[in-house]
Amino acid sequence: MKQILRKAIALILAVTAVLFPLAQMATLIRTTDSAKLTSSIETAKVNSVVIETAIEKHYDGDGWNFEPRTSDGVHITPQGDGMHLKGHPDEAFFVFEKTAALEFTAEFDAGWTYNSKYSYFFGNDSEAAEVKKLADGSVKFTYKVKKGEKIAVTELTAACVNATADALPRLDISIDCDFESVTKDEWVNAKISLQLGTKTFASGNYNGSGKVKGRGNSSWGYDKKPYSIKLDEKASLLDIPKTKKYAIVASYTDSTLMRNYITYKAYQDLIGIDYVPKCEFVDVYLNGKYNGIYILVERISIEKNKINIAEADEDNITGGYLIEKNVHGRVNYKKDQVFDCPYQANQVKDYFVLEEPEIEDTELRREVLQYLNVYMQRLHNSVMGFSSEQYTEYIDEDSWVDFVIVQEISKNIDGNLKTSCWMYKERDNNKLYMTALWDFDLAYGIVNWSNADEERNDATDCPGSGTYEDFMIINSSCPWIKKLYQQDEFRELLTERYTCYRTTVIAELQALIPEQAAYLAKAEDANYKLWKKNFSLGVANLQTWLNGRLEWLDEVWLIEN
Repeated sequence: MKQILRKAIALILAVTAVLFPLAQMATLIRTTDSAKLTSSIETAKVNSVVIETAIEKHYDGDGWNFEPRTSDGVHITPQGDGMHLKGHPDEAFFVFEKTAALEFTAEFDAGWTYNSKYSYFFGNDSEAAEVKKLADGSVKFTYKVKKGEKIAVTELTAACVNATADALPRLDISIDCDFESVTKDEWVNAKISLQLGTKTFASGNYNGSGKVKGRGNSSWGYDKKPYSIKLDEKASLLDIPKTKKYAIVASYTDSTLMRNYITYKAYQDLIGIDYVPKCEFVDVYLNGKYNGIYILVERISIEKNKINIAEADEDNITGGYLIEKNVHGRVNYKKDQVFDCPYQANQVKDYFVLEEPEIEDTELRREVLQYLNVYMQRLHNSVMGFSSEQYTEYIDEDSWVDFVIVQEISKNIDGNLKTSCWMYKERDNNKLYMTALWDFDLAYGIVNWSNADEERNDATDCPGSGTYEDFMIINSSCPWIKKLYQQDEFRELLTERYTCYRTTVIAELQALIPEQAAYLAKAEDANYKLWKKNFSLGVANLQTWLNGRLEWLDEVWLIEN
């Protein structure tokens, strides 16, 4: 049934690929005092898949149906000649067959204001484009076209109108001691409240109680610390499905604050990975004191609305299991349910951790961990070609293909099967499924570590991530990914999937950067005063890096025509 559902989803995505806005977004949009956009747009190298998808979506046989992407709080109303441009496509261009003016106004809900810096409207043809703020707070957009002239298709699809929120949701966590005394080991009783900001959420405000403790690996060592939250009763915060288990992620190393956010949001519609955590931005106050912008995210666990599998028990130890790949220094050997990672040269450095279920019975735990040791060795042998069993008997190709694509796009140094890599095994099923994308604070070119060494199995054991070029996890010292990529069937599925995603979830990933930059623009001022992170420069660098990365991946993975 699961495979049937996946195929159905794949078909739906393939058909609806043309229904998603294509956003090869500007690196950094600047405006004059009159709010007229003047800068050029930097895009990834245009490819035929992007162009063909745009034409299929917008061209109706008579002209171009112009549809700018809009953020929350924005409403578009056509004016004058409307938003249909008579003409025809010509390869990567659109030729106008009638002199006309494309006109529309953008109105903004209460608490939202137009953000010209992170919006885009024909920046490569600024002489013909005008953006005018009106007295009532709305904004009028006009683009004059002349018969016989042409414009790049990507200029038509790049248009977006993004707005800034007056306020983020406010999350207050209060405890009876100083937060400096909070550790990662012990839960502390807490009062927790959530007050909505400008953005609307059906779940509304929240007041309740629970517990809090520190979390994270290297991130716990930073001044802006992340925390785990455990509510006393299940609740939906910011429309995240009801759960007790939340976390607030500090994103201290990420000046854009959004690397985790855009990853989790864009990849909700993956074909192979069936669960990606849900999240929202919040302003966090600890004991009444502002501590910056965080990401409120549901914690990974076996639950109906998350990873919905039956847990292993004494009657059936074949599954289900929720497993995290972790490394030396991040494992508590007294408490964690640890079993061997068979592919590493140095076994004292790398482990799998059985996160759920937590088994209290000592004998059952020993039996389960021994079962998982044997299982992982058999999986390893099948992937590496050391046995007669095929890798497809143990590896769920759909989810592993998605995992490789996501980690390679982002060049995530934590994603090379070293740490924060989550997977599950169902009962009576030999396949291992990748799940729950997690921890992208050091992804998308933010670091340039290069320390690939089969004898050194630590978190920095991977090729450099700062450049656009080359593979990341495929070239890491973890042999599973490289071996899978050498399999024709796996590699062909990967390139097909990447091509499908190029105009859907990957386009969404790109578009979310300026959209969320606009959303955070006002709230970011207070975060900057506290933590001194250059938000604008970070956003510009993130866009430039992602466009460059996709240009390189298009050359090796994109299936033209």
